[in-house]
Amino acid sequence: MKQILLSILTILLAFNSFSQNPNSIENEIKEIRKNASLKYNEGVRFAKEGKYTEAHKKFDQSLFLYSDFALPYLERAKIKIIRQEFDLAMNDVAKAIELNDGLGEAFYIRAYMKLLMNDHQNALTDFTHAIQKGFTESESYYYRGLMNFELGDYNSSLIDFTLAIDKNYDFAYAYNERASSKRMLGDFHGAIHDYKQALAYDSTIIVAYDNRGSCKIKTGDFEGAIEDYTKAFQKDPEYYLAINNRGSAYYQMSNYELALKDFTKVTEMNKEYAPGYNNLGITKIQLANYLGAEKDLDKAIELDPEYGAAYVNRGYAKEFLGKFPAACADWKMAIELGIEEAEKYITECE
Repeated sequence: MKQILLSILTILLAFNSFSQNPNSIENEIKEIRKNASLKYNEGVRFAKEGKYTEAHKKFDQSLFLYSDFALPYLERAKIKIIRQEFDLAMNDVAKAIELNDGLGEAFYIRAYMKLLMNDHQNALTDFTHAIQKGFTESESYYYRGLMNFELGDYNSSLIDFTLAIDKNYDFAYAYNERASSKRMLGDFHGAIHDYKQALAYDSTIIVAYDNRGSCKIKTGDFEGAIEDYTKAFQKDPEYYLAINNRGSAYYQMSNYELALKDFTKVTEMNKEYAPGYNNLGITKIQLANYLGAEKDLDKAIELDPEYGAAYVNRGYAKEFLGKFPAACADWKMAIELGIEEAEKYITECE
């Protein structure tokens, strides 16, 4: 019996020698997390240096050591966005949020991808979540402002762009977009001021010259508008829209010869731009060149068969040419396309 007890005791001692101390397990977990963090930090360093392949490997190694580590998923997603692997990036961001739903930057990254996919409403929601969870960089407010603008909420976009500027006083694009919000809200003088600020910080924002010109027209400053459209074209000689808008300014000033010159240039620069032919046509009507106008308006409609305004104008040209049935047919088509202006002409057909 004594021998049996000794044998049992020996076995128990043997088992006890292999059991792990809880503190030892905790220390091992801490060590694993420490090593995972080291790999993660190395990956971040490689990413900052633009060495994305090496960075991705480090993030993979970090996750191999500790799969519940949210940050490597997020950083890996950024690399996949650069590589345009959006589905894979979305999966990584989703995993980061699953592991840590307080990670504001993860919501920001997901919102940015939704922006790229033109999913404006869900992008707006995620940008808001990012801000609420502490990711309050100026870009967060800027991009949320863009989404509000796209969704037609110009008051909210105005607030967001202002918050972006408060965070970053020389954020040129935020000034540009805030100006556009003011323009949509009818504050043309405020918009002109913000476009000026945008250009003071970044004179390469060509569209700011163009948009400022449109606001100046609204305030009656046609000469100032023409100057801005000219600057836009000088900055970018392929920006035919600036010449089209300058032509519109000349047209409104009844300077039809200069308008004709600009609209002709527009159609030479972009032979597929239907509004250019429409504008050329209405200018020729003002210059009593009705045959030329009809030809240009034919081209505008050929390029865009649902261009209602072009039907109205072609009908007007045909009326002067004595083609009354054809003019009435054009005005009827314009009404079908939702152009109410044509209704005042159609009475002549009854």
